[in-house]
Amino acid sequence: MGRASARPAGPLLTTGLLALVLAGGCTHRPSAVQELKPPSITAPHAGDAAVACDPRNHDVLLSWVAGDSTGFRLWFSRSADAGDTWTEPVAVSPPGEPLRLHAESSPRMTCAVDGRLGLAWSTSVEIAGRRFPASDLRFAGSADGGRTWSAAVTINDDAAGEPGSHTFHALALRPTGELYAAWLDSRPGGDSLQSDESEGHDASIHLSRSDDHGATWSPNSAQWSRVCPCCRVGMVVDAFGIPYVVFRKHYPGQLRDVVLARTGSEPIRLRTDNWNIAGCPHSGPPIALSRDGTLRVAWFTGAEGHAGVYFRQVLPERMDSVSTPVTVLRGERLPTLHVDIGEAGMSGSLLAMDADSTGKSQLTLARVESSGRRLVERFTVPGTSGATHPKIASSPASKLAYVAWSAKEADRTRLHVARWEVGR
Repeated sequence: MGRASARPAGPLLTTGLLALVLAGGCTHRPSAVQELKPPSITAPHAGDAAVACDPRNHDVLLSWVAGDSTGFRLWFSRSADAGDTWTEPVAVSPPGEPLRLHAESSPRMTCAVDGRLGLAWSTSVEIAGRRFPASDLRFAGSADGGRTWSAAVTINDDAAGEPGSHTFHALALRPTGELYAAWLDSRPGGDSLQSDESEGHDASIHLSRSDDHGATWSPNSAQWSRVCPCCRVGMVVDAFGIPYVVFRKHYPGQLRDVVLARTGSEPIRLRTDNWNIAGCPHSGPPIALSRDGTLRVAWFTGAEGHAGVYFRQVLPERMDSVSTPVTVLRGERLPTLHVDIGEAGMSGSLLAMDADSTGKSQLTLARVESSGRRLVERFTVPGTSGATHPKIASSPASKLAYVAWSAKEADRTRLHVARWEVGR
């Protein structure tokens, strides 16, 4: 797989348009963001990105969906020079496989300490008489840095039966190499709180594990019920192999709040937002596991009186403790925002959102200090009008993070990538 020719990065977009002053008069050094040229993409539509950093050498890993009316495929490329140049894109999904084109259910990627890569995505199969298409959750792996990929396998274990729904997924990696997948499933869940059809159709969360780099997957394990059916699941796995999952739970009375759970336990409400909305908002919560073992969670709520994006840092052994979330962004006229999170060591937690406090659709970045107690900076990135569903990955050792998003331009959908030099 050859490397693309060298080409300059885009202009410096911002140097931290809003820096928040901390107590004691100390101001953190603001960040700087520079837009990059993405890998060579010939298709008219490209988006639904996944981005990661290789823990061995800090290479940037990028995956996305691209195609046209004749079909779409999942692609992969990597950069060894902080996003200035990219390798020739490699197709990952099988030709002709119908992909689920939904930004909230975009592909998920992992990279192990030995360099093994994993990608999970969802298919889409129209079924006569059904409102929503059926889907299978698929996986492919690479043992050579993304040059070649294994044949795709199906993670859900009911593919041979009546078609169901398996999507809005998460993919996570234990430090010792085991892979875990979690997704929204149309089958019943594992708890006693089954869906109340009078308030609309809900989903359940199922889990599966692979101990052979994704070649085979364990029988699916039903977990929680009454889950918003179109909000993505977030998941991390700690050093002991315990999955922690965040999702938007549907409480009686059309209340839809974000919860945190570990397998075998009841979900803990991260805050009682009491967002009353008659339908799934298509905005799930991301989660990151810090190197100090704390869980970092962000979410959007449209609850009246405090609509916005919030952040909470949680100790796994004290998940039920009460702590005040950090307000990342508030606004009176906010659309439903989509947020992603990255862990940046001593620089704190990084967040990417697709609107500003006025409700304008543009890329907004923020940073919460490493203690998890206060916002360090928040700024909008010029020239990103129409940005949607950003994804973020960080390489704390290099003080760099990478953000990928998509935006419609005339009759095309374009993939964007930027490099974030994280301040301190």
